[in-house]
Amino acid sequence: MSDMSSFLGEDKEDEDMLVSQLNMDVSNQYVVFSVGEEEYGIPILSVQEIISMPNLTKLPGVPEFIPGIINLRGNIIPLYVLRSKFELTLHELDKNTIVIIVQIGDAKMKTVGFIVDAVSDVVSIDKENLRDTPEFSGNVDVRYVDKIGHIGSRMIILIDLDSFFSEKETVMLESVTEMKSSN
Repeated sequence: MSDMSSFLGEDKEDEDMLVSQLNMDVSNQYVVFSVGEEEYGIPILSVQEIISMPNLTKLPGVPEFIPGIINLRGNIIPLYVLRSKFELTLHELDKNTIVIIVQIGDAKMKTVGFIVDAVSDVVSIDKENLRDTPEFSGNVDVRYVDKIGHIGSRMIILIDLDSFFSEKETVMLESVTEMKSSN
């Protein structure tokens, strides 16, 4: 019997190691999407799902980067137009618009929908293929860029979701969600 316990204990250790390895692999995986000509990546562990634009409820008095809110299975989620963040020409939103539902903040308790141009794939980027963000002049806002990932000739800008939103944007997103929840 003790041989069996020992045997089962080793299996448990092997299973824990396998789960740990799987987690390590997932932590290096990013959902890659494009906005304009550039490719961006966000950690796959922060992505809840990717959907086509559902019915959008527009709210008066909100900035252009928040086109409205959606009801996703009973959860009110504000949308955020990444083209606005990157100072690109805005596109008309329609049923083909892609929305990445992302969980942000401490313990991933807040949910936001990122409106992007396209989602291409999920990639694994090893640490040796990550580079620090280059230094730019003070006019270039790169505080939301975590790293630059290299895969062959591709360069993927990895977004730091913890510092992506300005304080003003965070307050606005929270107030939009609360506004609709209280109605």
